[in-house]
Amino acid sequence: MKNTWNSNLMLLTTIALIISGCASPVNNPPQNEVAESNPAPTTEAAADTATPRPTQGPTATVWPPTFDSYAFEDIRDLDSFVVTISERNTVNGQLTELFTTIGYIKEPYAAYSVLEFTGGQSQAYVIDGITYEINGGGDWYISARANDDLFSKADIPGGNTYRLSDAEFAAEEEYEGIPAYHFVLEPASQPDASYELEGDFYLAKEGNYVLYSTTKETSTQGDFSQIYEVTLTMSSINQVSEIPVPAKIQEMVTAMQVPQELALPLPTDSVASGLIRYQSGIGVDTYTFTTPQRSIDEFLDYYRNLAPTDGWAVSHVGHVRLHENDCEFSRECVIINKGSTQVILYYNGATIRAEFDWQHLFSPIS
Repeated sequence: MKNTWNSNLMLLTTIALIISGCASPVNNPPQNEVAESNPAPTTEAAADTATPRPTQGPTATVWPPTFDSYAFEDIRDLDSFVVTISERNTVNGQLTELFTTIGYIKEPYAAYSVLEFTGGQSQAYVIDGITYEINGGGDWYISARANDDLFSKADIPGGNTYRLSDAEFAAEEEYEGIPAYHFVLEPASQPDASYELEGDFYLAKEGNYVLYSTTKETSTQGDFSQIYEVTLTMSSINQVSEIPVPAKIQEMVTAMQVPQELALPLPTDSVASGLIRYQSGIGVDTYTFTTPQRSIDEFLDYYRNLAPTDGWAVSHVGHVRLHENDCEFSRECVIINKGSTQVILYYNGATIRAEFDWQHLFSPIS
């Protein structure tokens, strides 16, 4: 047994020597030498040797491009622009045309819309936060707020592309120098060929807004035929520095200042909110003012107790002859005069209406 144990011990010793002879020698330098030969990496070096990360940027573009009309951007995010909309409606060979031109400046905010039609035009301008409108009949409407309705024909943000939902990508090209995607809807008709739709549009690559669109709808049924075409065109993008004000609009701007210039006495905190003048009316300019709520009696007492001021004097508190809708029958009003200027003041519990009766059509009822 002792000889067997000695033999095994000699065998294990021999194996250990063989293994140690095959291994590479390791020299362990002093700690200070390790620090010198392997300095800690700098921040820059760490960044250079770190695992590269993907560059942050836009999501890869799908090709060919597609569009989502619900994701179109508002063209009013641009600094400025002019957009024109042409509508041509041909019914049984009879053509009717409408042309709308809209201009816009973001800062300071200004805008206009001019609608031209057979026999006339209508205009709307926003100047210093006030909207001045003249309709086709020449009537004036002034509102002391910016009216976004003047953008309605531009169909923001869709740009009149709602009929082109099935349009397909045609090319990547420039429109008026702006990189864009061009989408086209080839003529598509119903099985009975009674209706056909075609059109195309350009979508800005940067900004995702509609630069141009056109649609053409053709309908036939028996003796009836109709071709309806709408074309929207953007131009002067970020290039409009000023919006000229036509003489007629400037006349409205001046008229809006009349109550203030004549120092018309009004209850405290009354603020001008509008003006209406009818071209074929009776010659009365109707101004409106917002005012803190008070009772009708409080309003009338203000003028009953008003001493002559800035040339104004109250001549009557009560009912007014020929003022059929309000002051003659329904409630008492005020007549106040300054020289030859006569004003009828009506209050409904929320708004003061000041009617400048230039021809003295109205008179007191005793």
